[in-house]
Amino acid sequence: MIAFGVFTISLISLIVNLNNMNNKKKNNHPAR
Repeated sequence: MIAFGVFTISLISLIVNLNNMNNKKKNNHPAR
C-alpha cells in the first residue's frame, strides 16, 4: 500500500513537471 502511494505521487509529480515544461514552451513561443 505504501509502495503504491509512492508510485502514485511520483507519477503525479512527473505529469506536473511535463505540464510545466509544455506551458513554458507555449509561453516562450506563442502561437499568435
